[in-house]
Amino acid sequence: MADKGKPSGLRIIIAWIALLWLIELCDIALTWKFGPHQGGGVWEGGFLDVRFGLQPRMWWGLIGIPCAPFLHGGFAHLAVNSLGLLLLGWASLAYSSRLTSFAVGYAVLYSGVLTWLIGESGSCHIGASGVIFGLIGFLFGNGLFRRGFLPLILAVVTMVLFGGALPQALPVPQTGPVHYSWEMHLGGLLGGLSASWHLRKEKA
Repeated sequence: MADKGKPSGLRIIIAWIALLWLIELCDIALTWKFGPHQGGGVWEGGFLDVRFGLQPRMWWGLIGIPCAPFLHGGFAHLAVNSLGLLLLGWASLAYSSRLTSFAVGYAVLYSGVLTWLIGESGSCHIGASGVIFGLIGFLFGNGLFRRGFLPLILAVVTMVLFGGALPQALPVPQTGPVHYSWEMHLGGLLGGLSASWHLRKEKA
């Protein structure tokens, strides 16, 4: 239950998603004004994507570790991630806003560092999916590592709703028109699981 004077989990996640949409609108406006830009001489992307996306093993790509989760490749990409963030973020924040903030930090760090180390050269990785997979790992891990009925229920519901996405955290061939960053997915998932283990004795 939220404390008096503190914003509810739903308000926090809605504000977070609204910020992502505002950033995407800014990126589209800047790209329209200045045109698409090349990143690393290999790929073209939006004005902000090129400058703040995560580019593996490029020293300037390190800025993408904290920044990439705020960038998206268009409205369709952002809409899909917004739904995942809304459902998982709301559930996780309702359980514990304090622990969720740590879990998000773990997910951002793990997904960013892993992708920077093993991502395909010349690629750029953007999107909040690393955080989404981090929340999946966190909620599932809580069901494994914490005592109580609520963590178990949240873990089961998370697996029912999002378990089908777990293969996207594996290096399997991608033949469809839409490509995703399995590296960020895997890193986020590991980060969320790690957070649930390290924080298992912390009060929710």
